[in-house]
Amino acid sequence: MRTLLLVSILCSAFLPGAHAAMDDCGKEVYFAREDMLNELPLARPAPEFMKRLRAAGNGNAAEQRNLAASYESGYLVSSCKEKAVRWYRQAARNGDEQAQRWVAQFEALEKLAQGPECSDYLCDASAGDDGPRVMTLRSGRYGHFFADLTINGVTARDAVIDTGASDVAISTATAGLMGISLQGTETRASTANGVVAGITKIVPQLRVGQITLKGVRVTILPNLGRPLVGMSFLGRLKMSAAYGQMVLSR
Repeated sequence: MRTLLLVSILCSAFLPGAHAAMDDCGKEVYFAREDMLNELPLARPAPEFMKRLRAAGNGNAAEQRNLAASYESGYLVSSCKEKAVRWYRQAARNGDEQAQRWVAQFEALEKLAQGPECSDYLCDASAGDDGPRVMTLRSGRYGHFFADLTINGVTARDAVIDTGASDVAISTATAGLMGISLQGTETRASTANGVVAGITKIVPQLRVGQITLKGVRVTILPNLGRPLVGMSFLGRLKMSAAYGQMVLSR
């Protein structure tokens, strides 16, 4: 209880707009560094997080940037974009060059939401018939990028953006939910569990995030875990990645 109270005091004392940030993201949840999937909440913050928070509050620009990265990626603490932005900006004001580059790119990308483009959570699903032509994703924990994958109006959450995968890949179970038949060209694919047999086919339309393409090749594999967004989709887009953000455009 005393540790949690200290976190609250530190946040209130050192984070500009701290009370508003708490309202933005709700109650913070803390995790151990070895909890890669954030599945086991801690009763109190990990010592590493407390050390980082104290140093950031004392004006250490590098630790302010590290704290921002923790909030951005969900490392040691529940993800909160609003707090990440605040701490990156604080670090930038204190002279941290990496934070300054992050803020400059973030503010430039925010402007994409003003036109037919979109940026991550700023995307509007009700955009015009052709949809946005640019989308920006922010990396999750350990630098992976994720986006929702939609086929036939059914969405699979948090598909992995995987430039090492030849095709968009989904499991047979996901294909069933999406109304995709298992009729297609037989293929074999290398997975973490070895080489497995699958089916390859072209789906008429496929959406990743808010970017829609027609005639995309999809491979259906048994027992595949999280869906993969591979090069059959990504290869038709322009891609760039830097400072924890990926820009996809067509």
